[in-house]
Amino acid sequence: MLQVTPRRLAVFVAVVENAGFGSAAAALDIAQPSVSTHIRALENQVGASLFDRRPGQAPKLTEAGRTLYSYAQDVLERTISVETKLGQNSCRLRIGAQRSVATSLLRKPLEAFAAECPDVEIIARTGTFEEVQSLFMKGAVDVVFVFSSDEVPGMETSPLGRYRLAFVAPPEHPLAGQTQIAPETLAQYPFVSAARDSYFGRTLFQLLEKAGVPPLTIRSQAEEISVLREMMLAGMGICLALRRSVQKDLISGTLVELDVDLDPMYLRLRYAQNLRATLPQLGRLVDLVRQAEAQVS
Repeated sequence: MLQVTPRRLAVFVAVVENAGFGSAAAALDIAQPSVSTHIRALENQVGASLFDRRPGQAPKLTEAGRTLYSYAQDVLERTISVETKLGQNSCRLRIGAQRSVATSLLRKPLEAFAAECPDVEIIARTGTFEEVQSLFMKGAVDVVFVFSSDEVPGMETSPLGRYRLAFVAPPEHPLAGQTQIAPETLAQYPFVSAARDSYFGRTLFQLLEKAGVPPLTIRSQAEEISVLREMMLAGMGICLALRRSVQKDLISGTLVELDVDLDPMYLRLRYAQNLRATLPQLGRLVDLVRQAEAQVS
């Protein structure tokens, strides 16, 4: 019988299912050299190459690799079954969230969850929408929290709460203090915005177009609200942002919300759960997020 650890087999399966060493490393959140070390060790144990490696192509299983893949799947399934029965897999929860969600929305629910479930280790990974979507599609996280105006392409999501968008600028901006600013007037001034080629950026521009705002002059783009904040403070332009993400600046007066003559625009916080996630406490975290955001409008 082949004597090999489930971890090593899991790395091997990740290479197969993610079609590459680099993708497997990202899915497992380990360094690529570590993946290569595991595979070399497996090949030494088996006494044969597991992959046909060719430059520019995804590694393909050899006959020995196909045999080991079948064996690995069986071993890992039995390992998961045993862990489920023993409750050993109930100690780790892997969360993926857009950075704006993680920094402004999840702190209180995670605090409450940690108090209720002290034995559960929380592993949180943040990034752009595209980054956390990729983690979810690879099975690297148990649940993801993202912003969207509607259903999310490629993921089956459920809504949790909605968040108002606001046109924000420094207090010395020419439009600050004016009331009922017409969209045509607003569009005469430069903007700083989320990256236009990102999902988040495209969503915002679709909402603006639907609201009847004329095409904007975009002076600068960035992925992080912290960077956009600095751009606004430098006088580079107005920003359409989640009001919640700049709430402290609005309270302090560092930034102001412009009174634009438009109906309020919203984004929804949505979540998707990995169907293979078996942690029973996962549902409790979702409930805590829902309860925390139920009164937000």
